[in-house]
Amino acid sequence: MSESVENKNSNWVYMLRTTQQHQVQLSSVADQKANIIIASNCILVSLTLSRIETAFQYWGIWTLIGMSVLCIITSVIVIAPLSLNKTLPDVKSPNFNPLFFMHFAAFSHEEYQSRMNSIMESPELVQEAMVRDIYQIGKVLSTRKYPFLKLSSARFIGGLLISLTLFIIQFSSF
Repeated sequence: MSESVENKNSNWVYMLRTTQQHQVQLSSVADQKANIIIASNCILVSLTLSRIETAFQYWGIWTLIGMSVLCIITSVIVIAPLSLNKTLPDVKSPNFNPLFFMHFAAFSHEEYQSRMNSIMESPELVQEAMVRDIYQIGKVLSTRKYPFLKLSSARFIGGLLISLTLFIIQFSSF
C-alpha cells in the first residue's frame, strides 16, 4: 500500500475519532452544567423553605421557588436517560448503530461479536458505523441536551430577575 493511501486512511480514522471524542465531551459538559443547575436550585429551594415562615408573604419567594423547581425539572431532562426500547432493533434499519449500547445490548455476545467482526473487515463499514454514531450523538446533543440546558439556564436567570423585581415592587409599595 502506498504511503499516500495509508496516510489518507489514518486521516479519516483520526478525524472520526476526534469528532466522536469531541461529541462525548460536549455531552459530558452538558451533564455537568445540568448538575450544577440542579444542585444550586436545590440549595436555593431548601434555604428558602427553611425560612418560609419569615418570608411567607413575599411574592418574590414564591416566584423564586416556582422557577427553581422548573429549572430542576428541565435540568433533569438533560441528564435523564432516553427511554429504552423493549424490542430488538432492526439491523437493516438506517438508524441501527452497532456502536450504541441501546442497540447492541439486545444481542447475545456471540451475535454481537459476529456483527462487529463483519463490520471491522471493511474500512468502509467501520467508517459508516463511526459516522452513524457521531451523527446520533450529535442529534441527542442538538435536540435534547443543549436546548433543555439553555431553557433551564434561561429559567434560572429569569426567575432571579422576576423575583428581584417582585421584591423591589413589594418593598417599595409598603
